[in-house]
Amino acid sequence: MAETIKTFITSIFNNNPWLATFIIAMLPIFELRGAIPFGMSTQIWGVKALTSAHSFFTSLFATTLIIPLIAIIFIPTINWLKSTKHFKALAQKFENRIKTKTSSITNHGNNKLKKLLGIFMFVAIPLPLTGVYTGTCIAVMAGLNFYEILLSVGTGNLVAGILILLISTIFKNNTIIVIAGFIILTLLIILLGFLIKKIKTHPVK
Repeated sequence: MAETIKTFITSIFNNNPWLATFIIAMLPIFELRGAIPFGMSTQIWGVKALTSAHSFFTSLFATTLIIPLIAIIFIPTINWLKSTKHFKALAQKFENRIKTKTSSITNHGNNKLKKLLGIFMFVAIPLPLTGVYTGTCIAVMAGLNFYEILLSVGTGNLVAGILILLISTIFKNNTIIVIAGFIILTLLIILLGFLIKKIKTHPVK
């Protein structure tokens, strides 16, 4: 079973760990948090597995490309979606969620340094759903300019990558554990968020 899964995964990326690491790093949720241990996993790639340095820099490069892209298209995309009939409610809901996160991270303040540090810390903690996608959206909503977004989100992403690299290096011969742990933690966070939302919507009497 394990060998079948391994063969399926490697075949998707044409048995190319460089390509796989780059693509996974650019995917929401996974980003470099999932890409670094994936790229250097000998359990998946065997002798073709990337070195820790190659996996780290490939993942970092891919996720860094996302930051300016999201910084430029986030507001226009949200505004366009809100003008459509079918995606208006979803876009509004997403925007409100980002606004809520922005307020909590920046503590409703206008101090530029606090905003930069808050967003940096948010992205730097290597947990699921705190990567460059969410971090950049928050930075845009916080009113940071293009270069401030690159600075706060980029440095936070760098620190998160270093921490993930250290964890992956410790479990170098069992990076599949790191990958599985990341997936399980992601699912638990999503489930917890769903339960909290349900409780707030339908409080127990």
